[in-house]
Amino acid sequence: MAIPGYDLDDLDDNLQARIDEQDVEEYLTDEELQRLQGGESLLDLLDEDDLDRLIAGKPRPEE
Repeated sequence: MAIPGYDLDDLDDNLQARIDEQDVEEYLTDEELQRLQGGESLLDLLDEDDLDRLIAGKPRPEE
């Protein structure tokens, strides 16, 4: 039995809600964007630092 909020689909949906189409390009490379459009999860594509920033609602630092 899945625990609400801890199911991978729930987590991915939560991340999708936090990142809109304009912001997603700041976090992902062109290749990763294609993989996302191909059905891969944001959980698989984002690194730990980006996940932490998204969850905390902080912007990604300029590189």
